[in-house]
Amino acid sequence: MKKTLIIFSLILVNCFSYGQTVDEYPFEDIYEICGEETLELVTPEKYNIIFWYELPFSVENNSLIHTGNSLIIDVNSPWANVEQIAWEATDGEGTLYTTTQVLFLNYPTAEINIENYSSNERITICEDDPDITLNATTNNPNDIYQWYLNGLPIDGENNSSINVLESEYNLNDENYFFVEVTNSCGTEESSEVSITINECNCEFNIPNAFTPDGDGLNDFFPEQKNATRDEETNMNCDATTYSMIIYDRLGRVVYNSKGEQNKPWNGKRRKSNVNCKEGVYYYKIEYNLNQYTDQNKIKIKSGAVSIFRKD
Repeated sequence: MKKTLIIFSLILVNCFSYGQTVDEYPFEDIYEICGEETLELVTPEKYNIIFWYELPFSVENNSLIHTGNSLIIDVNSPWANVEQIAWEATDGEGTLYTTTQVLFLNYPTAEINIENYSSNERITICEDDPDITLNATTNNPNDIYQWYLNGLPIDGENNSSINVLESEYNLNDENYFFVEVTNSCGTEESSEVSITINECNCEFNIPNAFTPDGDGLNDFFPEQKNATRDEETNMNCDATTYSMIIYDRLGRVVYNSKGEQNKPWNGKRRKSNVNCKEGVYYYKIEYNLNQYTDQNKIKIKSGAVSIFRKD
């Protein structure tokens, strides 16, 4: 009797719930089973003389053969390791034939592995320390990854690992990373990993002169923070805090920012807002190079600064 060969290209990517029964013909090219789920392939009622067998078929290799109306498959079934399953049946006029494949997937598992660290600890590093790589440990080679930083998805980070210092982290603050792993069996989120990234090895360079003439250069003492800092303008860390008192040569207070943080002197008397004359003034500055790392903690520096103005 002539066989009719039917070839299908559709791949089923939805996993079935436990005890799913499929009683359609033709069967799909691929079925995916998640975890301990069971798939039952059932021959429709109008077909008889039914054979199920493994491919490639070889009697010498003790190929599996089943003649029942249905075939039940789970991860513990001898059919679980079969590359392909062939089905044959007759409908009274001819023989029908198709093949299918069953893939076994684990439910996604989302965990973060960090070399040299425990994912449970609150990690603190410096911005110029060696980078830290977060690795997502999962069960399936085709899992899909999405990394999150501080609750927001990180664009373009869809690999199984991420480098912390290459992300848009918050400096001098705690950052929370987690990964979401998805496959056809579902989605799982990992626990958050806490990493604080601080500026370290800071310097607080206090000049001995400034020119408060409104030309945009050296108008303040100490220099204001520059959003586009480079090696020349990197006066201090973003997390540096300071307050100061300025005295004239007679010991009178002309400027006082005690109780306020990071208020530079503009060369004017604080109360009257009158320009101070050119000359030498004396300062006392209390500062902390980085309040998040307590780097050097509170320090006090005193000295002299000169005001120069254009003619």
